[in-house]
Amino acid sequence: MRQLIELWRGLLGTAPADEQFTVWVALHSPEVVRQAILKTAAKDLSLGRAMSLDYKVRFASKVMLTQTERNAQNAANRTRLREEFDTRTEVA
Repeated sequence: MRQLIELWRGLLGTAPADEQFTVWVALHSPEVVRQAILKTAAKDLSLGRAMSLDYKVRFASKVMLTQTERNAQNAANRTRLREEFDTRTEVA
């Protein structure tokens, strides 16, 4: 978690409270949190570094929620396809 906080500080300046990172890491994988920080930094840069801390936190949270949901859907699709493939190879 400390690395994620340092990444935030290095890219976005003032970091939210440690408790925010605790919540994020409890809900999302560290890789999803890292990707969200990077996307938030890109968004902030595209807006001329005009994002408030609250906006950064809300944007990063939305990115995390979206990515975690996408990862779960992709995993479910892979499982379904694997089962379909296994069923077809058993029949053949």
